[in-house]
Amino acid sequence: MQPKKFPLNPHGGQVADVPWMQLALEQARAAAAEGEVPIGAVLVINGEAIAATHNSPISKNDACAHAEIQAIQQACKSISNYRLGVHATLYVTLQPCLMCLGAILHARIGRVVIGCAQSRYNGNLSDTLAVFEKSEAWHPCQFETGCLGDECESILGSFFKTRRKQREQAVAELASLLNLPNANKETLLELAQLGYHCPQDILNRGLEQVATDLAQRSNALKSGQALQQAAILASLCDYFNGEPVRSWKQYL
Repeated sequence: MQPKKFPLNPHGGQVADVPWMQLALEQARAAAAEGEVPIGAVLVINGEAIAATHNSPISKNDACAHAEIQAIQQACKSISNYRLGVHATLYVTLQPCLMCLGAILHARIGRVVIGCAQSRYNGNLSDTLAVFEKSEAWHPCQFETGCLGDECESILGSFFKTRRKQREQAVAELASLLNLPNANKETLLELAQLGYHCPQDILNRGLEQVATDLAQRSNALKSGQALQQAAILASLCDYFNGEPVRSWKQYL
């Protein structure tokens, strides 16, 4: 059996990695202060931090402005080369998404050290890496998880807990479900079918469960070509998850 190009192992507790992950955590806290999901990244080459960045898709109106992507962009400009090489190590507080993994491999980074391996947005990292294993085009990269993992997970948990409390208060103050973002009269019928007739019904069920229910119903509506209501319910998923909400047309 051939060795994996992208081995995924627990972090070995290397002391030298701790200061860099602490710097990434500082970046994550800066993201939280700006209302962004708190993810930070630091790119180190030969013992020198070439880039330190944080998540900023909301403030930059850029879906690609993840911490990892920006760290790679800064580092490539710093060394005037789009290939960062085997001696480059990327430290990131949360496991990379599929987009960021592609950028990591394109930049030929040799090692990625991850804080929190769990993600509410991303799938299992080993499964995602298996997709890249099937191609012969990529250079090898080592992945290690759990460096200051508790601290990285804590900052994410605190952020979303605060977001949910703020959103719960907003829901409690609604005069009617018709005041929800993007909602119309047909949306009220969809919500009623799911058992949500008033703001208190939503609070009683819990925002996370409501978001799950709406996501399932949105997918069903999309399959049935009821695209407008599918998009509206998808936008409400963001709302109940504490995320910024866009016009329903952007969810089509």
